[in-house]
Amino acid sequence: MLQTKQDTPLNSTPGFITGTQPIEFFEFSGLILECQFSQESYQDSLFTTLAIHFPDKITKACQKRKAEFLAGRYCAHLALQQFGHIETHVPIGPNRSPQWPTDTPGSITHTHDLAICALNNKPKAIGIDYEPTISTETAREIKNLIVNQAEETRLSQTDLPLEQWLTIAFSVKESLFKALYPTAKQYFDFLDAEIQDIDCKNKKIALTLSRDLCPEAIKGQRFLGAYNSHKKGFITLFEC
Repeated sequence: MLQTKQDTPLNSTPGFITGTQPIEFFEFSGLILECQFSQESYQDSLFTTLAIHFPDKITKACQKRKAEFLAGRYCAHLALQQFGHIETHVPIGPNRSPQWPTDTPGSITHTHDLAICALNNKPKAIGIDYEPTISTETAREIKNLIVNQAEETRLSQTDLPLEQWLTIAFSVKESLFKALYPTAKQYFDFLDAEIQDIDCKNKKIALTLSRDLCPEAIKGQRFLGAYNSHKKGFITLFEC
């Protein structure tokens, strides 16, 4: 379990933070940390306990949103400490995107009980996402919102069942959005990026943009990402 000199002991968080540990991810040279937490144990006072800034923007949010935000920022706090940062506050920027130190780009993802933070020491934007595997019924309902017919044909030719390849497709497009948003500064839809290739042996996946986003991200531009199974789903990662 990861701990630093400035970490708050887990037993002082009334069951909210239940564990932290690093994740190894292929050739990624940065740092990925995950933090397990309990939504049911959340209370507002934990922001003070964990020395995390409580932003005005989430004061009226539901308990789920507050718990996920706190766990994500706490995970980022630990990761930034590992990179030698004394100031570990990560403000909320446009589109609720985290604002990272200029020399340490990062990304956060969270679910109902898991927060993951990725940091890089290279001048590259990164995007990370974790998604529990989508149920077969849900996969059938949302498939056409996530992939086009050409993508469905490519992905269905793999050995992965529908619920797994659609989870990967959903997650990898979320990761690409997180990586490109700081430059593009605009939303883009799942169908604005198309999966061109997937290498199930090496867990690599390539996407191209279906429209121009900005001068640095144009239609036809290719981006190579990676994915891996993790706990009950998949992690995906892009460096751009």
